[in-house]
Amino acid sequence: MLSMKIPAEIQEYKSKLVFGLSARQFFSIAGAILVGVPIAIFGRGRISADVLPWFVIAAVIPFFAFGFFIFHGMRFEELVKALCNMWFNPQERVYEDADGIFQQIHEEMIEEEIVRQRIANGDYEITEVMK
Repeated sequence: MLSMKIPAEIQEYKSKLVFGLSARQFFSIAGAILVGVPIAIFGRGRISADVLPWFVIAAVIPFFAFGFFIFHGMRFEELVKALCNMWFNPQERVYEDADGIFQQIHEEMIEEEIVRQRIANGDYEITEVMK
């Protein structure tokens, strides 16, 4: 069978919709504008001019994160889903003794304890144990 390697920059290609933005990025900016502008307009007389920009920023950040944020290959919604799963679902940790390592360590500890007891009882001389 004939096969070819595809360069990484071709695999990471994303189609562009408008102004060099992908559809996801374009719609996230549009959503941010649709949410941020009304908050700024309607909040102008009701909220202090010092605080209003912070409200707009807080309302717009999730839209920008949805369009532009990628962390370890996960998009924003995948990351939020993984974090919620980690925080709110109970975690069950299973410990396995795959190669019998714990059993081997336990047996070695028992052997050492037996040798120490025999030395304490006088069954072994210290020179025999060191050989």
